Amino acid sequence: MNESFSPDFRQYDAIFGDDPPAYREFLEALERSLDKAKGGLESAAKTQDWNVISATRHSLKPTLTLLGAAEIHEELDRWRPTMSAIDSSKVTDLLDDIIAAVSMKRHNLLSEAKG
Repeated sequence: MNESFSPDFRQYDAIFGDDPPAYREFLEALERSLDKAKGGLESAAKTQDWNVISATRHSLKPTLTLLGAAEIHEELDRWRPTMSAIDSSKVTDLLDDIIAAVSMKRHNLLSEAKG
């Protein structure tokens, strides 16, 4: 995980704070959604499918904003149809960091429930 990235779960904590099982379920769905978006972006970058890139960038913005992960959105904003090649590795690495953080948060909630 990127040492400088520390996701901000405060907004989600406020929303789900009274319902840990629902929070864990939400985080599991979020993890799957982010993983799917990552795969879609990798594929779209290879084929330069700007419709998928644009739609994915747009759909990720609220989540990335809430988690304080603006760096990914900024990197996606640099991708332009005039590019002859796109290196998706930075975006996918950053998404991997977020997915790992979401997974860790979910596991921590599970541990708290058992403990």
